[in-house]
Amino acid sequence: MIYDEAVKYIHSIPRFVRPLGNADLGRLLEKMGDPHKKLRFVHVAGTNGKGSVCAMTAEILKRAGYRTGLFTSPFIEVFNERIQINNELIPDDALARYVTDAATLKDGLAVSEFAFITAVAMRYFADNSCDIVVLETGMGGRLDATNVIPSPDVAAITEIGLDHTEYLGETVEEIAAEKCGIIKKGCEVVSAPNEAVTGIIKNAANAVGASLTVCNTAKKTADGFTYRSESYELALSGSYQAENAAVVLEVINALRRKGFSVTDNNVRDGFRNVFWKARYQFASDNIVIDGCHNPDGIRALKKTLAEDGRDVTLVLAMMRDKDYESCIRTIAGAARLVVATEVPMERSLSAYEIKEVADSTGVGCIAEPDIKEAINAAVKAAGDGGLVCICGSLYLAGAALREIRLP
Repeated sequence: MIYDEAVKYIHSIPRFVRPLGNADLGRLLEKMGDPHKKLRFVHVAGTNGKGSVCAMTAEILKRAGYRTGLFTSPFIEVFNERIQINNELIPDDALARYVTDAATLKDGLAVSEFAFITAVAMRYFADNSCDIVVLETGMGGRLDATNVIPSPDVAAITEIGLDHTEYLGETVEEIAAEKCGIIKKGCEVVSAPNEAVTGIIKNAANAVGASLTVCNTAKKTADGFTYRSESYELALSGSYQAENAAVVLEVINALRRKGFSVTDNNVRDGFRNVFWKARYQFASDNIVIDGCHNPDGIRALKKTLAEDGRDVTLVLAMMRDKDYESCIRTIAGAARLVVATEVPMERSLSAYEIKEVADSTGVGCIAEPDIKEAINAAVKAAGDGGLVCICGSLYLAGAALREIRLP
């Protein structure tokens, strides 16, 4: 296969296979030589903040001199973003080669699209002698494909809220139990405050004899955050990143106890230089892009927009398998105008469906299905002093970045 064929092949694999679980993924990895058993991991689960925690952790470890793999999902602009080593995306030719090899070995095995990519990533990281891999779960934890790994050095649990309820459970408690499935004997566990489900996380850690650190409260500052009386600069914007950064600090402390050598300067340099797409990312002085797509993420974005202080014009798209009514009603309250749009995929709500919900809030809304035209309309409406916020979906975020960067 060449690159385009490889990506097409990946997307041809079913998103879900039955029965759920990693038995066939384990067999595929065994055919590959069990690359996941040759690696060390920081494994990250949670509802919001996983990608940011992974990006910050990987940046710090890279600056400490470790060859650091990073596996995340979904991608924003190009598929290769999902598999990186020291900030270098997997090259096109390498991705094509590894996908071709894995496809040959997969014959007769029922693995999902995400499980297949997990296997490809494991082999790539092992073949390239990564010292450690920062691994983001796809969904949940207990049955997630990434949970095929042996015990990680650190299992990190970010903020837990309601999302993917059709798969993970109807309550925060049920979802927390699924997320805690990444906790294994021999690892250290770090959790965001998660007050509502701290007991569940403690019980999961105690059940396997793993030590648990629950983060203290972190506070956003003008150029970063404070944690345990120490101040840090942080390149990532958004008030919600302070809590994520606190998780990272405790992950690094846990890795130090595991024998990793990471200096305070490595930590500070990592925070100052980390980059993560579509997490309150400014594409220009007056256009910000955020991929939030569930109620907790939407509430965090609304708080950050209020702190900015400018009049907000939203460009909003959402997937129909999310709690979209709650999200639309919440974020509409941050805006003086909503421009509803849609992503060209089956899961996306139409612009007119979004408008119907937004209209019920009393906030002005126009429907513009074309993303480029929606952005242009929002910029015009915002004027010189306003802020355009593009949000509601990581798929919209990727499409918006591509449109904005076109000449």
